[in-house]
Amino acid sequence: MPRKGPFPPDIRGRLDFRIGGKNMIHDAFGENYIHGFGPAEERRLREQAAVLAPVVFKDLPLPARGRLLELGCGVGAELDLLAQLCPGLDLTGIDLSPSHLGAAQRHLGDRVALVRGDAGRLPFGDGTFDRVLTVWLLEHVRHPEAVLREALRVLKPAGRLICTEVDNASFRFSPELPAIRRWWDLFCRQQQAAGGDPYIGRRLPGLAGELGCGDIHWRDLPVVSSRLNPHRRAELLAYTEDLLASGAPRLLATGGADPALLAAVRADFAQAREDKAIEFEYHAVQLSCGRH
Repeated sequence: MPRKGPFPPDIRGRLDFRIGGKNMIHDAFGENYIHGFGPAEERRLREQAAVLAPVVFKDLPLPARGRLLELGCGVGAELDLLAQLCPGLDLTGIDLSPSHLGAAQRHLGDRVALVRGDAGRLPFGDGTFDRVLTVWLLEHVRHPEAVLREALRVLKPAGRLICTEVDNASFRFSPELPAIRRWWDLFCRQQQAAGGDPYIGRRLPGLAGELGCGDIHWRDLPVVSSRLNPHRRAELLAYTEDLLASGAPRLLATGGADPALLAAVRADFAQAREDKAIEFEYHAVQLSCGRH
């Protein structure tokens, strides 16, 4: 039997709510989406979720039962992990991309309710969910406050909003690897040009305060750290290289980068694999808050 969701079955998978003809979370998930679409990106997203899960889901305040909504669920990688961690939760995912949603449906089947829609104008009633999650979403959003406001609206009075988002200013190799640094700077500028904010993580507590949220908590997440997790060094380095490489088609197409720089980035990563004295890190911020 299909899993029940908080909306009629006849609208599953085909909602596309817009305001004035424009998606509130902007077109960063269209042609300007830096990571692109297709099987390679779907595979990368699933591998990323698995690699980062020990940090992202550690001590996450999730109930044993209730309804959970993930905004920008993509290919369903996080929902798949949540279904395993919390089998008693009724899971719903919403995303703009039909490509990503199709991949999520193929992978998740009837375990999760999926809908196409705009996180800036959610097709759910007030107070529907016990938890609302974002994971690596708000960095791609032009108006994160609109998304957060909607997330709070659909929360139950005792619900929690949990946002796990990047702070790209924390990304570093020590000693510095110049090609990787140059590529990362271009990567971040491309996200900004598409309307996103690659430094959104550090803004989360302030945004929650401006929206009048209550019981605000936040913590730094060292999602990648060769110093804290030396036993995972090779795995985390491979993840980091794949992350940067995912932006190559877009960066090369826009003229911000050239094949010579990409080759130099690959050489920098090869050096980091060989030289265990080279440290690297990349942090996120995880926010947990309630309604007003």
